Amino acid sequence: MSAEFLLEIGTEELPSSFVRHALRSMETSAAELIRQARLGSDSLEIHSMGTPRRLALRIRGLAERQPDRDEQVMGPPWGAAFEADGTPKKAATGFAKKHGVEVSALTKQTTEKGDYVSVQVHEAGKATAEVLAQVLPELCQRITFPKSMRWGPGEIAFGRPIHWLVSLLDAEVVDFEFANVRAGRSTRGHRFLAPATFDVDRAQSYESALQDAHVIVNLARRKQQMMDELLTAAERLGGVLEPDAFLADECVSLVEEPFVVPGSFDEAFLELPDEVVISVMRDHQRYFAVRKSDGGPLLPVYLNVVNTARDPNTIAKGNDRVLRARLADARFFVEEDLKAPLADRLQKLESVVFQSKLGTMGAKVRRLEANASTIAERAGADAGACQAAAHVCKADLETLIVYEFPELQGEMGRWYALREGIEQAVADAIRDHYSPQGADDSVPQHLVGAVVAVADRIDTLVGCFGIGLVPSGSADPFALRRAALGILRIALEGPIDVDLRALIAEAHTAYSGDAELKPADEVATALDDFFRGRIRAMLKDNYGGDVVDACLGAWDGTSVRDLQSRVQAVSELRDAAEFEALAVAFKRAFNITKDSGRGAVEPGLLEDGAERDLAERFATVRDQIREATGERRYADALKLVAKDLGEPIDRFFDEVFVMVDDPKIRENRLRLLGEIADTVNGIAHFHQLG
Repeated sequence: MSAEFLLEIGTEELPSSFVRHALRSMETSAAELIRQARLGSDSLEIHSMGTPRRLALRIRGLAERQPDRDEQVMGPPWGAAFEADGTPKKAATGFAKKHGVEVSALTKQTTEKGDYVSVQVHEAGKATAEVLAQVLPELCQRITFPKSMRWGPGEIAFGRPIHWLVSLLDAEVVDFEFANVRAGRSTRGHRFLAPATFDVDRAQSYESALQDAHVIVNLARRKQQMMDELLTAAERLGGVLEPDAFLADECVSLVEEPFVVPGSFDEAFLELPDEVVISVMRDHQRYFAVRKSDGGPLLPVYLNVVNTARDPNTIAKGNDRVLRARLADARFFVEEDLKAPLADRLQKLESVVFQSKLGTMGAKVRRLEANASTIAERAGADAGACQAAAHVCKADLETLIVYEFPELQGEMGRWYALREGIEQAVADAIRDHYSPQGADDSVPQHLVGAVVAVADRIDTLVGCFGIGLVPSGSADPFALRRAALGILRIALEGPIDVDLRALIAEAHTAYSGDAELKPADEVATALDDFFRGRIRAMLKDNYGGDVVDACLGAWDGTSVRDLQSRVQAVSELRDAAEFEALAVAFKRAFNITKDSGRGAVEPGLLEDGAERDLAERFATVRDQIREATGERRYADALKLVAKDLGEPIDRFFDEVFVMVDDPKIRENRLRLLGEIADTVNGIAHFHQLG
């Protein structure tokens, strides 16, 4: 039989981001601790739940008790535990006492490092409740938050002060203490709608008991209910809900039972850009926007998700008043901004610090123009348009609206640019050069935006690496990892390829006169390693780490798409039936020749049979393989390798002894294998494949 366990940690109100972070941490830690405690089973299920006032964990399929365990435990060196005549020393008696056995039970274990004392220990499994009581304080301690706090006299750090703990194994309380709070079966309902304390009879009834108390603790169920109510409310208002995944995740973690309260604002505010209206509602008030139809105009209404709607009219009046004031502020900022063109704001960037050692934003803009021009020429983009976009892409940083609403940078620059009559491609690039801003964000799909986006990111990367601001651990104040990933994603998913070596060199040159950077070759080497680490992480999940490593070994660090082509070609070959034998043969060829010299093969020294056959077959396809490799047709090159070299090189290793006594014959065979290995390694380093 299996058991079900429930843990609930009742807290003061947690911020929305804390809830999601803590639940992920809680679930991961629980899985690890249950495994270590040997309490799992084939049917084990671990599920976290939570609201702003509680973090909960449900574990199903727990074993009734731990299985017994027999373990060979190593102790001190034999010489430190026993005299030469076998008399036990203090180390032996202490080790035996520690494990509850007689000294006579100790045995000698011989290892590579020498002889050690060893003992066979039998550990009887404990009841699940007993084990959980020991494990649960550590589980609570392992839960992480973006920020933690301490309170009262205790030393425990947690997201917010803890007020109660529920710990039930089926119907029985698992007794433990954490943060000076003792676990029991008493919980609390909704803060306003059911504030009374009540007992949970058993773990299996937890969710239903809380639902009766107006708490939907299952986050997925709560979100579904919230979205259903939002969609219905939008329809009642004569429109459709503006999709917003971030806002949905944010709001569902702010309530225990969702209630939707509609509100409205003056239609005159719809003269503002949609981005401004939505930003005011979304980022500042956590309100959902409503459109007349999908992609249609905004309606002068909004939807607010609240924790209780006992007096919705009063809530709506308060919300309307706050929103009206924020929209009025936004309108004032926009009206003031429109009094001067974007170009007039560029001078102000000369007094805005980009980074203390790297100069001003004005200097950065000039470097962006230079970088954008050279990138555009390689990409076949309009260099003039790219320079123009780079020239004004940061101008909106000096607008009032962006100062007040920083999340609108780029969007407002584009809107102002279009109002001024700036061409569409340039205006779009002002917005698009900030993309991608995260893993879920799309990359720029138009040439001008992609070029400026790359120019912006490489300037930041080269500058920061040039003054020693390199990410370490979790510290990355200038978001350099994100910048590198952005460049790589644009190259792989966007309209332009990227030559990383040229990009780095040109960006370093652009800093001349602006900042004192480390030497160009030092910066290039550091950034090459940095980019390789990022792109390996991007590709390994789809293609396997060893395939990516093999291709990285052959890649010259220039074209990102070139690396992708290598990875795809090797990955396809890996699925072929002949791959394993082929990989083994080329590994042998590499390993046996890695320390040998290279040179021309002498045909007169080749022996008839497998050796001569391999040399002749290679001579017929060598130039074709190299030509295909040079033209980046890696799939074609590998097809030739598999078709024409697979069988002969395999037979060569079966029938020919390379390291013969005759130095001339041995050297000639090594030269043949070395030339084959070098040719294949031009595509990928097969010796790195698992």
